Amino acid sequence: MNGYLPFRKRLHPCLLLLPLLLNCGPVVAQDDGVTQVSARVRALMQESCADCHGPELAESGFQIELAPSSLQLPSGYARWRQIIQRIEAGEMPPAGSDRPDPQRLAGVLAEIRQGLAEADRLRAETGRVTLRRLNRTEYENTVRRLFSSSVEVRQLLPEDPISHGFDTVGAALSLSAVQLERYLEAADQVLADALKPVHEESLQVQRFDLYDSLPQWFLPGVWKQDEGVILFRNGGSSATDLREFKASAPGLYTFRIAASAWQSETPLLMGIALGNFVVAGNPTRHLGYFDAFPGEPRVLEFTERLERRNDTIKVTPVHLPFVYLKHETMPEYPGPGLQIHWMEVAGPHPEEWPTESFRAVFADVDPASGTIADAGRLLREFLPRAFRRPVRTGEEQPFLDVVEAAMANGSSFRDSYLMALKAVLVSPDFLYLREPNGRLDAHALASRLSYFLWSAPPDAALSAAADSGELLEPEVLHQHVERMLESPHAKQFTKNFFGQWLSLRDIAATTPDPMLYPEFDESLQWSAVLETELFMEEMLRSDLGISSLVKSDFSIVNGRLAEHYGIPDVHGVEFRKVQLSSASHRGGVLTQAAILKVTANGTNTSPVIRGVWVLDRILGQPPLPPPAGVPAVEPDIRGATTIREQLEKHRADAGCRGCHARIDPPGFALESFDVIGGFRSQYRVVAEQNKWVKNRVGPLARFLAAWQYGLGPDVECSGELLDGRKFAEIDEYRDLLLADTRQIARNVAGRLVTYGTGSPVSFGDWQEIDRILDSTADTDYGLRSLIHAVVASELFLNK
Repeated sequence: MNGYLPFRKRLHPCLLLLPLLLNCGPVVAQDDGVTQVSARVRALMQESCADCHGPELAESGFQIELAPSSLQLPSGYARWRQIIQRIEAGEMPPAGSDRPDPQRLAGVLAEIRQGLAEADRLRAETGRVTLRRLNRTEYENTVRRLFSSSVEVRQLLPEDPISHGFDTVGAALSLSAVQLERYLEAADQVLADALKPVHEESLQVQRFDLYDSLPQWFLPGVWKQDEGVILFRNGGSSATDLREFKASAPGLYTFRIAASAWQSETPLLMGIALGNFVVAGNPTRHLGYFDAFPGEPRVLEFTERLERRNDTIKVTPVHLPFVYLKHETMPEYPGPGLQIHWMEVAGPHPEEWPTESFRAVFADVDPASGTIADAGRLLREFLPRAFRRPVRTGEEQPFLDVVEAAMANGSSFRDSYLMALKAVLVSPDFLYLREPNGRLDAHALASRLSYFLWSAPPDAALSAAADSGELLEPEVLHQHVERMLESPHAKQFTKNFFGQWLSLRDIAATTPDPMLYPEFDESLQWSAVLETELFMEEMLRSDLGISSLVKSDFSIVNGRLAEHYGIPDVHGVEFRKVQLSSASHRGGVLTQAAILKVTANGTNTSPVIRGVWVLDRILGQPPLPPPAGVPAVEPDIRGATTIREQLEKHRADAGCRGCHARIDPPGFALESFDVIGGFRSQYRVVAEQNKWVKNRVGPLARFLAAWQYGLGPDVECSGELLDGRKFAEIDEYRDLLLADTRQIARNVAGRLVTYGTGSPVSFGDWQEIDRILDSTADTDYGLRSLIHAVVASELFLNK
């Protein structure tokens, strides 16, 4: 692809974005006074709020005088909307403060509402949704679909900003010069991957004894058998990659592993990864966790692609007891181990030329002898798929001009056409979802729907419905939503919507302290995320009501999680739906390990962090950010004081009391769960050796490593809500939450609209949100019903 460098010099890609920059600037309507905060409003706020929010009390975090006067400014709109929400919720003025005359307050609130609604109306004239760029996940999925490839370019692109909880909000997805350069690099890689040659290696079948691959320094930790080897060491850092095998070329390989569970009555976990584990910095890919069963060895077989020469496979035991063993003690050790009897690799499998990816670029044209006419035909066929809509006559001409100019300068047809494709991949019509003002046309609706549910462009069936116009018919639209939710592509909705809403993307942000939580490992983290994803998919599949989000009578667990939760008779890596006993504190997302981990810091829990998460992610009523200069409350890991005692002192500050009256109760309810989601009645603390918890008992006692933590104060998980309702523990708190399922459903519907349209819900949108809720109330706001109602709503069908 040597023709790319001249292309950069000859046609700078920023020129391709010039129409976008000229035509897509922000539209600010002329202020007619209605959207200005009046002196009457200012006067009431000054009288009622200045004691806490005046200029002398900067520590309160908000000064009433600094609230912008124009509701058309985004900052003014957001601030006054927040003010009215807190007043209407009864949070402000705080309890014990003088309250204004109710009639006067009602008039002021009505005036603010009118101004917010008018600001919404003015924005709606140009559409509520800002022109939206594809985020990097959508970009990768789109080029994969276009070129029938598995190319990975997501990491080449800058991380997308999060706005209103998601990376799909158009107003935040700007395009900088740096990002444009990255898109050029990504286009290079996409096209290079599409045209990569096939290997010419012959298929070989090889069988290995893993023991022969183990380095000398690792051998003292394994036990050689007549057939294979028994592994006792946990973790991906162990040297158990199959070093006797190295891929002769990139390609597909079939792997067969004969494994069994040694001295175990239940299946044992083994982790499998691919890559080069010897050379530091080389990328590796974790495939997942699999079962090794007791008794005779069973063969695990799968086919995967190795991306580089010298790549191999690695298998590691997981979640075995942490023991110290020597060769002389292994025969008498009564504990479990993972026996790998043999490993077999067949590959690389033959590849045909031309590949599907190559045909996606050049179709039936020979790149060695192509003509300008061929380039025109290829572009007319490619652009509708790239732009996700029909193209107008002559719309291919700017890209055809690139081909002509390059060929006139001596570049080959192949390189010249690739320059044109690269221009397409950085053009506004490819990078952005172009939507007309007003009602969406069929193709804009198809794209919005497809990126909503699949994070990818429309497939052939959806495009055909758009071409015919049938997609605009409500029944046809409903049928496509059903079809798309049943598709494997809907896994992207799980990963990207639920993953952001429920903070699952943050699961690896912290690492639990191994001294305090020695039982934590990567398999527990992997299982925890899958539990929440599978739970939400079950809610979606069965159209479960919003009540199940908070409290359900079932859980979806595998053996690793069941052990963690104390659920009996569940073994192995496979997830299954289990009915929970009446005594269980599980069921619903609040008590799932993934949620409890992402709301902790790895060492300790904070009712503040968890309380804010519940108010925001479940109720949709986030508190104000803390005032500047107020330090966070740091729990005492040595157990001298409890977090509740520290927060009591914190709430003594008048500037903190109001918010913490809302934040702390849900956080207190969740104090029964530690940083990895385990149920507890006492805190774990750093302790002297003579106070360590004793785990060295039973037949494994003399082999086990000691747990090096102690037990501190009892956990207190009771609390009182702002309205005076009290709870003793998490189950009672969840019952209180369920007293207002409509508010929870309103939050979910608003998040679906924000994620699916690329624009946050504004003040004027809530009336339509209420219509969505009314239409789904008879299903207890079933999740699938909510999605259908959102797609059928005016908010989704219009820009």
